[in-house]
Amino acid sequence: MTTTGIIVEYNPLHYGHIYHLNKTKQLTNCDSIIAVMSGNFVQRGEPAIINKWARTKAALLSGVDLVIELPVIYSISSAEGFAFGAVSILNSLGIIDNLCFGSEIGNIDKLYYISKILYEEPEEYKYILKKYIKSGLSFPSARQQSLYKYIIDKNDVNVNINDIENIIKNPNNILSIEYIKSLIKLRSNIKPYTIERIINSYNDENLTGMISSATSIRKNIYNEEIKNALPEYSYEIIKNEEKNGRAPITIDDFSNILLYKLRSEEINYISSIADVSEGLEYKIKRASEDSVSINELIENIKSKRYTSARIKRILLYSLLGITKEIYDKKKKQPAEYVRILGFNSRGKELIKSIKEKSSIPLITNPSQKDTNILELDIKATDFYVLGYKNKIYTSAKQDLKVPPVII
Repeated sequence: MTTTGIIVEYNPLHYGHIYHLNKTKQLTNCDSIIAVMSGNFVQRGEPAIINKWARTKAALLSGVDLVIELPVIYSISSAEGFAFGAVSILNSLGIIDNLCFGSEIGNIDKLYYISKILYEEPEEYKYILKKYIKSGLSFPSARQQSLYKYIIDKNDVNVNINDIENIIKNPNNILSIEYIKSLIKLRSNIKPYTIERIINSYNDENLTGMISSATSIRKNIYNEEIKNALPEYSYEIIKNEEKNGRAPITIDDFSNILLYKLRSEEINYISSIADVSEGLEYKIKRASEDSVSINELIENIKSKRYTSARIKRILLYSLLGITKEIYDKKKKQPAEYVRILGFNSRGKELIKSIKEKSSIPLITNPSQKDTNILELDIKATDFYVLGYKNKIYTSAKQDLKVPPVII
């Protein structure tokens, strides 16, 4: 049996994801698919529009056989941390043959070429990178510029510079590079494949019919036109969550909690939070006192070096108590456990194989004994449910109460 891994957020699941699933099966000729999926908070530093169990149901109805949660320490990390956490889980299972991901370039050889440079970090590249960072650029921008200049200076006739510029400026390409870097770092035998993204870009805010970006769907969540971009069951899941007062969840729902947290904490605490440096704690503190909403807070903090997504992640770190010490320790380590969110009949068989071959603990039905290992994920869900309109569903420790979704 051939098993392919995918890394997803399904925020929400749409026809573009169905295209990716179908192409994955075709390209890798696999018998089963395992998805590692972000939990209640996603890589953009925002809450998922519907909770992880609802998104798991949509994944299983789409043909995914087993859904595993990406721990929140990775799901709200930078592209590098996000990719490493997810790939390390797939690698630990002992049954994954392939990893298939979407990219704008759709060429695995070109992605691998760049990934190898970024993983090995030649001295000339590191020197250029330091110069760009010192100039005040954000790390992603500095890395893009450094890579471009390094390759030009190297004058490799086998590389098309226009391709390089295209690769390093597009979000799915950037994530793809991090997936490949992680495979290299882990010395994994998993074979990478990529599928070219079609029709629209990751950040498109306008609906483009059947294949629309998740960004545009979230932005138009109350617009009936999103029906055209979603499988019927995915649309019904969203509407059911909305009917029950559990959706849609946006970062605006947490404005008061975030503002109170930052206003009540001392500077020393804010400075200890992961990714806070260079006096940013003072700017965050001042902004929390001057802002009346989370969007205004982000606008008052962001700069050339600190992007909106990075600021959002820092805000979530502050709420979850993820300090530099915790983050630096975790991000360098492969994931320590496998948390099952849902499965179908084939997924049930996969779980049996994973139990035999996995190098890390498998958690299927969490209980009180799993409290320590799931501590941050429990906190994240406890925080997330406070965004529900219907307070009936806002009880704590739902991670220990909600069983896996079974289709």
